[in-house]
Amino acid sequence: MHDQSQWTELGVSRKDKIIIWTLFPILGAVAGWFIPVLAKWVVALPWFPFQGLFKLISSMHGAWGSTVMTVLGFVGGGVLAMIAVKESLQIRLSDREVRLKIHDKERVFERQEVAAIFLDHKQLVLLDMNGRELLREEADGKPKALAEAFIRAGYDWREQDPFAHEYARWVADAPGLSPGANALFLAREKAIGRDDKEDAEDLRQELSKLGVTVRDEKKRQYWRMHGRRP
Repeated sequence: MHDQSQWTELGVSRKDKIIIWTLFPILGAVAGWFIPVLAKWVVALPWFPFQGLFKLISSMHGAWGSTVMTVLGFVGGGVLAMIAVKESLQIRLSDREVRLKIHDKERVFERQEVAAIFLDHKQLVLLDMNGRELLREEADGKPKALAEAFIRAGYDWREQDPFAHEYARWVADAPGLSPGANALFLAREKAIGRDDKEDAEDLRQELSKLGVTVRDEKKRQYWRMHGRRP
């Protein structure tokens, strides 16, 4: 039997990827070509930092030096393009399931698993039947286009977080939280302070297992208990 579901793709489209993979290396190559000229100008400014580096670059004058820097710029642009694509949330959805891919990791949720979807600033949030966050990732694209795509596929799109009024700011030894949860929040605060996103996300998942949903605003943590339908 053939799958009759219609799929919608959101995020960085194939056209966008072609533009990124083409534009970034070209811009890198152009910048590389002019770097020796810029370095020569910087060397004439004795107050400018990293003089040793700029003197080395400016010594690469002539066609050979510009060619080397052009190649390096082209490669650097390609690396930036790869990072830009890899770190963009790719969304593929139908009336049966939604597939979300980022950092080469794909997560798949069946339609019946997802109780509500909304945008929290630029983050796409999926909630399950118990109000637990299935996913929270920054999404590219226009909010209206995201909403229309999910609504068209039959998902319950919300204009705002249905539990927004239930969040409380976390403070040390917050009442209403277990000692274990408070310890995880403290560890997560330290992870956020050193900008360790991977550790902060792991600790978010650990808190979720304890029935706690976490939302960040800048470097402040807010929490609520989950356990009821949105």
